[in-house]
Amino acid sequence: MSVNYYLLSILFFITISTKAQTTEKARIRVKYRFIHVRDTTDRQRPYTEDLVLLIGQSSSAYLSEDEQRQIELRNKELKEQISKSTNPNSLDLVITGTRPVSSAEYFQFLSIRKLFIREKLNNDYLTEEPLPLINWKISNDKMMINGFQCQKATAHFRGRDYIAWFCADFPIQVGPWKLNGLPGLIMQAEDVKKEVVFQFKGLEDITDKDLLIKIPGGWVKATRKDVDRLLELQRKDPAAYAKLPAGKVSGVLGDVNPSRVNSIRVNSPVVNFGKKINNPIELPEKK
Repeated sequence: MSVNYYLLSILFFITISTKAQTTEKARIRVKYRFIHVRDTTDRQRPYTEDLVLLIGQSSSAYLSEDEQRQIELRNKELKEQISKSTNPNSLDLVITGTRPVSSAEYFQFLSIRKLFIREKLNNDYLTEEPLPLINWKISNDKMMINGFQCQKATAHFRGRDYIAWFCADFPIQVGPWKLNGLPGLIMQAEDVKKEVVFQFKGLEDITDKDLLIKIPGGWVKATRKDVDRLLELQRKDPAAYAKLPAGKVSGVLGDVNPSRVNSIRVNSPVVNFGKKINNPIELPEKK
């Protein structure tokens, strides 16, 4: 049995189960490269990040793969240095710094038509809203993407005109970020100006892995307006944002007891994009 045929059989099973739930086993992992021209005065250095879409029976989770890589690298560096230390109670550590990644994780639950967004700021905040209804127009244009036949659809959504390519062979109506509602998995999407791009990088069966689509606990319920205010403060006044009371957050030392650390040096990561943002992914609608 070919890999593609096996994956299709899994997605067919997904579509016939519509039981409302907010925790379920992930069956498919789709990888995307996210490209965003955040600063229109510096188009040659767009923000980029690798993200994954975990797909279950009737839900999906869109998460940062880059963040997970950074956590794994940090833990590996700490473990190796601790094991080689001549005095584990007086550690001199060197750690690779982390580059900025998305603060938001998106959870789509099709059976209850809800979108939950986890924002990792000074606390973990959770917002809830109806799953966006996107007025897609499906054309007859088709294109092969990494061996999968995809069909074109267009829509205006959150201030931008999008072109999406979906694969009807995977009949589940989810996609990266907030995109959803096509009769097949959204493999790739971009706005017509190519300022926001979700580029397909790969797809794999993960039924043999114990991965759950589940909103992590420990969050504070918030409104979208509250979270947007915090994001605005973080962008415009980082010093004031840093003074906000913080909940439980993991530092660069992970599980290492700080009392065992004599010194620590953090090497700056390579960052190929600027910090300025004058072109957010969601734009106000023109009147």
